Amino acid sequence: MRGCNTYRNILIFLISTIFFSPAMAATCFSATGILLIVKGGVAVNSYGAAFPARTGLRLKPGDTVKGLGGTVSILLSDGSMHKVNKGSSFTLPVEEEEGSRKIFALRLMDAIRETAHMGSGAIVDQTAREKKEIILINPYNSFITRDKPGFEWEGMEAMEDIEIFVKCPYPAYKYTFQSEPGKNKALLPKDAPALLPGVRYYWKVKGFETRAKQTCTSKLCWFAIPGKEKADNIREDMKKIAQMGGLDEDNKEILKATLFISYGLYHSAAKILKKALQKFPEDQGLKELLLGLYIRMKNFEEAKKLI
Repeated sequence: MRGCNTYRNILIFLISTIFFSPAMAATCFSATGILLIVKGGVAVNSYGAAFPARTGLRLKPGDTVKGLGGTVSILLSDGSMHKVNKGSSFTLPVEEEEGSRKIFALRLMDAIRETAHMGSGAIVDQTAREKKEIILINPYNSFITRDKPGFEWEGMEAMEDIEIFVKCPYPAYKYTFQSEPGKNKALLPKDAPALLPGVRYYWKVKGFETRAKQTCTSKLCWFAIPGKEKADNIREDMKKIAQMGGLDEDNKEILKATLFISYGLYHSAAKILKKALQKFPEDQGLKELLLGLYIRMKNFEEAKKLI
């Protein structure tokens, strides 16, 4: 009988451990947030300190966002959205609540925060480039969406024997083709060996400058094509952004750019951010976000234009 009681006690202990362990309990957390596009006068109060709001600012529990004369949308780590209008305010709750952080929301928040942080204190070498240097423009250290990429660069006008080199150490790939004299664009020829998805390829341009009678060569830049699974994930995540309620088109575009950043599609993100900065030129946070993106790409030529 004693053996039966011992066995029963062990069984009860195991059942209680499995079903009532802290790991199985609902997670409690205090939501954090991040500001999207700041339109007009918006302030943030954070533990006694007040300062102007800016796009990409990370918010902590207890922070208060006030619409002094402008508006801003806030993405929270639980996936919810809050909009602060003129004359209203929103305070992130300090109390822990049961629930779960949304991985998708956190990925967007991290991409905005990290990229904006890179641009907030960026110091870019202002040394003028050499006149005979060839500067690559596209693709530039980024994933791209086309299977047959187009290459673009800038450099000397009087350039002959222009060659584009594409290579990869593994799996081994090496292909060279020529571009027309005076052109600064070229498509990968149709008869070129196929490019594999997910593989990082490197390319450069070389040409002969006739007046100086010397060969000019660009530096190397990489590009890659997303695989099917990654492309499918991007499409699904784009649908999630489209379905987010309470967001105007400006903020949805910023989230799309952020999504592209998280997937390494830097050119697609830069296109959106440049357009947004043209629309909101006074938004320092947007400028820092675009600058941080160029720093990610190591595209210091474009970064210099924002300093």
